[in-house]
Order: sequence, then C-alpha cells, then structure tokens
Amino acid sequence: MGESITTATSSYETFSVDVGRRISTFRPSKKAICSGKIEAYDAENDVHTICFEDDGIVEEMTLDSYRLLETIVATDKPQDDQNNQSVEEADPRLSKKRKKRRRDKSKKNTKTKATKLLRFVSDSNLGQNIAVDVKRMEDVQKGDRIARDFDGIVYFGEVQEVKIGLGEGTDKEHTFVVLFDDGDCYELDSSDMKLAMKLYEACRRSERNDPDIAYKIDKMEKDFNKQKQEILKQLPEQMKQQFLQIGFAQARNGFRPVLFLSPYDVFYPVRTPWLNRFKKTTDPRKVPWIVYWYGQPLQNAFSLVSASNCLSYAKALERGVADLPKDILQKINSGKKLGKSEEKLQHIWAQIEADIHKAPADRIPFVKPKEDHEMIQSGQRLFMEIEAELDRMTKTCDVMSS
Repeated sequence: MGESITTATSSYETFSVDVGRRISTFRPSKKAICSGKIEAYDAENDVHTICFEDDGIVEEMTLDSYRLLETIVATDKPQDDQNNQSVEEADPRLSKKRKKRRRDKSKKNTKTKATKLLRFVSDSNLGQNIAVDVKRMEDVQKGDRIARDFDGIVYFGEVQEVKIGLGEGTDKEHTFVVLFDDGDCYELDSSDMKLAMKLYEACRRSERNDPDIAYKIDKMEKDFNKQKQEILKQLPEQMKQQFLQIGFAQARNGFRPVLFLSPYDVFYPVRTPWLNRFKKTTDPRKVPWIVYWYGQPLQNAFSLVSASNCLSYAKALERGVADLPKDILQKINSGKKLGKSEEKLQHIWAQIEADIHKAPADRIPFVKPKEDHEMIQSGQRLFMEIEAELDRMTKTCDVMSS
C-alpha cells in the first residue's frame, strides 16, 4: 500500500511546518470560516496560535482541519519596491514537497451527504470483478484527477509527480505523488493508484447517469450569478467604473501603477478576504479596492486598498504621478546605466503604456480563474468533487459549533 509522505514519528514537524502560513478554518468564537495566520504551534498540548485577519485578534485553539492559502495572497500592506521576493524565495519551506499536515484521514469521521454517496459508489463499483476502465500506470500524467476512499470518506486529488523506479517496460515500479484538495500530500504505489483512478472513473460514471445532474449544475450557476449580481449592485459606481482600468495606488515609495480588479476577476484566496471585509462594511464607500501591482510576482501581486489611496489614470496625470520618476528619465536621456530597481520600473511603465491601448479584458496578466460551475461544465471537475468539499466544510462548522 502507498505510504504518506509524512511519517508518524514527529507530530510536531507535521504541524509546525505550517507555522507562519495563512489558513482558512472554522472559528468557534465567530461560528464562521475565517482566514488567519498560524503564529505558533504547541505540540505538547496540540494547540495552534492564530492571528485572524478580519479583526486582528489572536486566539489559541485546537484545529481539526484547515485549508492552506499560500498560492495567492491579498494583503492590506503597501508594496515595497525593494522587497520583491516570490513566496518561494521569502520562505524556502514552500519550495519543498508538501507533507501531510494533519492527522491520518482514517481517524476523521465527518461523513456527509456527498461522502455517503461516494462511499456507495466505491462499494458498488470497485469490486475486483467490476470492469472500470482506467489508463495504464505508465500513461498516468501530472494533472490527472483521482479519488481515494479513506475509511469511508472520499477525498479528491491531483497527481503532482510520477516517479519511475527500477525494472523494465511494464514491470517498472511507479510511485505517484498526489496532492489532495484539502492540502494533504500522499505517495501512492501502482496498486493504490489503480484503485484511486477506478474510484474517480466510477464517480464520473455515476454522475453521468444522474438524471438530475444538469439541473444541479444549472442551479449552482444561477445561485452564483444571483449572489454576484447582489454584491456588485451594492458597490459604488466609482469603483465599478474602474474595473480592469489602469490606475495608481499608494505604495511605500509613492504611487505605483496598478490594475483595478473586480472580486470576480481574481482567485478565491483574494476574493475571500475581500468578501469578509465587504460583509462587515456598512458604508459601501469604505469597501476596499482590489488592485494588481504591476511588476510583482503573482503570489504577492494583490492588495486590498482603501479608495482614498487609489487614483484613476486621469487623476494620476493631473497630480503628476503617472510618469516615470524624473531621476530615471534623466538617466535614460543622458545615456547612463540604470540600476536593477530602475530597470524594473522602466519595464513596468512600458507595460502600462502597452496595456492602455488594449481592450480592458485583455489587460489581465494572468489566466482568469474559472468558477465552480465553469470547471464542471468544462470537464475539469466533477460536481461530486465540489459538492464533497463544500459539504465537508459545512459539516466541520456544524460539529465544531455544537
């Protein structure tokens, strides 16, 4: 059987690896899912110290589960032009393989409506004599989706790496590194991988035969669009007019170029803290603006900035901050060599000059993320995958609040 990457010899190492990381977890005092930063972990008492983002309060609590939010980060802090490290450069731990960061899944007991359905699929379709066609192990690739049954609870995941060991031809040993959607990482051998692929295919087959699946996906899309319209209509017109427009925002070293974004242009780890702020704000004019900083690595290119610290491109021209800094212009005009930070600013201004002439939708410098219903419609995810994750988080909230 496949072994977890994390051994059971050091629970402290398992949990302390995430100290300093941003997470999303259930907060009993608020009875809601909240985002925060793990400040410390007491291994002896199994207690995490977390500083929550919405109110800055530090709480000590025992975490049953949590979701990492390390991929994309939205911050309220102004950008520092001298501190442009990527996430991996700033914290070498992030470039390492992820270890299983919580207790064995076999000890969890959060069976939900979705996982019960998946358990039925597992029991009914994965007998040794049931024919469920899957690709050969040597054809498995990075990005392939799988499902694995951990003591009656089905978790979905994605192949991150395929390791090929000794042997020749079809006799070669294969090991598969799988990152599950809840953040845990496991190594599976060929036997486990074959069962995991069979379970995923059985889920796909069951979903394909569900007479209500079209209705479910349509309802998910309608619910999303309804919520989206309700939120957008509450936003100030001044903000909405600037979506996908180039502007400037206050940074540590003055105003710097940004692209103003809608909450529905960005990734969930950016949208979620913005939504938390939006729900708490009684005055729509105080809702923070989402900005993308030109020239920053994607991992730390987003910020939530107050409207008073944002300028439209026209306002920036009026205030004389829309041009490349004068000292850099003087160096360029005199033929002097620019420093690295100066070259970076020159590149940023060249980029905004090019983007001004683009259609607004073409200015987004990253692949716009798909919503849940869009991922299902495109075949990237099963309805079961998304429903199972939502049900699992809801169940966690119910258990911890009771």
